Amino acid sequence: MQGTINGYGERCGNANLVSVVANLVLKLGIEALEPDSLARSTDLSRTVAEIANLALPLQQPFVGYGAFAHKGGQHVAAVLKHKDSYQHIDPGLVGNEPHVLVSELSGRGNILAKAREFGLELDRDDPHTRWLVQHLKELEHQGYSYEAADASFEMLLRRLQPGYEAPWKVADFTTMVRKDGDAVHAEATVKVEVGGVVYHTAASGNGPVNALDAALRKALSPRFPSLRGVGLHDYKVRILDSGAGTAATTRVLIESGRGLRRWTTVGCSSNIIEASLAALVDSFEYAQLAKTSHKA
Repeated sequence: MQGTINGYGERCGNANLVSVVANLVLKLGIEALEPDSLARSTDLSRTVAEIANLALPLQQPFVGYGAFAHKGGQHVAAVLKHKDSYQHIDPGLVGNEPHVLVSELSGRGNILAKAREFGLELDRDDPHTRWLVQHLKELEHQGYSYEAADASFEMLLRRLQPGYEAPWKVADFTTMVRKDGDAVHAEATVKVEVGGVVYHTAASGNGPVNALDAALRKALSPRFPSLRGVGLHDYKVRILDSGAGTAATTRVLIESGRGLRRWTTVGCSSNIIEASLAALVDSFEYAQLAKTSHKA
């Protein structure tokens, strides 16, 4: 048998050694690897994916982000009461961890569990928690989806906490695209307020979103140096109501990262630039929050 990490290789059908070894040890009881080494499977898989510059599938057995994900309200309630009820193994045995997905199907239990993942304790019977459940459903109806955008959901929760102050605020932005012969040029200007001071910057890019990203970084990086290490790894656009044509509502998902850590944010608007800006702002604010709280 030929196997490689994550099944990567020039040939079709390489066995994924991460899954093979986990099955040998945990399902067949064969001591193919020491427990301490097996617990590094998730880190190994994600490190190799990073080196190969490939996105690790969410559904990758044992080590994928979605391998131990839970969504429906009753489903999550059962997992919280008895974690083995919907999990075939303890995720920690392979270095992974369970995740609660938040969607329009979520009840208070999902939100409480998700908040706990972020280190926030919410009161189940607090009217504010009930309002949050309803608010989430309203956002989902507008087009937002937090199932694959944990970072945006964490920012949503934190911004609603008493005393939370955003490190900056985007006061204004402009984007412009012009064609000069065969070349297309994009420029963006932003006004960002930090500590009561407004900083006005401009940047160019290969498109309006890229230019907006560059302008934001130009404004924020001198004041928040840790943002220089944040990279954009994936950018996805989905049209939600295709019948509306070019006026359709657009959902933008942005995957960002720093080192081996990855996070995803979401923005939604009938204006793709505004949706992209919302996702970018969430990403940068999450990165700064994670840095100050030593999460990344």
